[in-house]
Amino acid sequence: MIKLITCDIDGTLLHGYSDPIEPELFDLIEKFYEKGVLFFATSGRQLYNLQKIFKPVKDKIGYIAENGAIIQYNNEIIYKSAIDIDIAKKLSQKILNKDNVELFICGEHTTYIMPKCKDFGDLVGNEIQNHITEIKSFDEIDQDIVKVSLFYKEGINDEIIQYFVSDFGDKFQHTVSGHTWYDFMNLDTHKGNAIKILQNVINVSSEETVAFGDNFNDIEMLADAKYSYAMENAHQDVKKVAKYTCKCVIETLKEIYNKFFSEG
Repeated sequence: MIKLITCDIDGTLLHGYSDPIEPELFDLIEKFYEKGVLFFATSGRQLYNLQKIFKPVKDKIGYIAENGAIIQYNNEIIYKSAIDIDIAKKLSQKILNKDNVELFICGEHTTYIMPKCKDFGDLVGNEIQNHITEIKSFDEIDQDIVKVSLFYKEGINDEIIQYFVSDFGDKFQHTVSGHTWYDFMNLDTHKGNAIKILQNVINVSSEETVAFGDNFNDIEMLADAKYSYAMENAHQDVKKVAKYTCKCVIETLKEIYNKFFSEG
């Protein structure tokens, strides 16, 4: 039997930042909910953003946001991994000092940006549709920081990664979070750890868990679940961890529902 479905968003459910969720998924979430199966949107996106795109079912699902730094269940934050503000500032300053790299500071309720070009502000606020707060000084930050990210329009590569990991790799959990994103969280903060915390809270085992993902920040999540699905276009290192591959989350969820709950 299954009791928990955890699903990545970008590259798994959606192919573009501003793509809408297919209404058919909401219907499936409702059907699973009626059978006592919880659906958790599990993403590097902020909590506000996830609640917005899952609005039709927002009170019937849970959220693992900011790559595992925040867990919300039953409309309450049950876990939050806040970064030491001084370390966050040092990393953020190095990102600001690097040409052509944009800074993305994730608070519990907003994303702080200091855009070097207008396009980045438009991307975060209009295309990704995050709740954003543009600041000029770190002193304007007035809430816990749970993630610091860098955006590199040309695509994350080894040179960019090493430039920051050389100084901060031992201080943060860090991962590729998309073609143009690299994320830094507290040590041991990742989707897999968040799911283990959640499983303990709701009394669900790995054997009762389904997971979908496509990128390096999904590896720990996929490794935990008995029913783990990597998308067909996922990196080979991600596919090696998953038990199965998946072309379409919605179609696979239909198959899972029929396997476990079909009355026929």
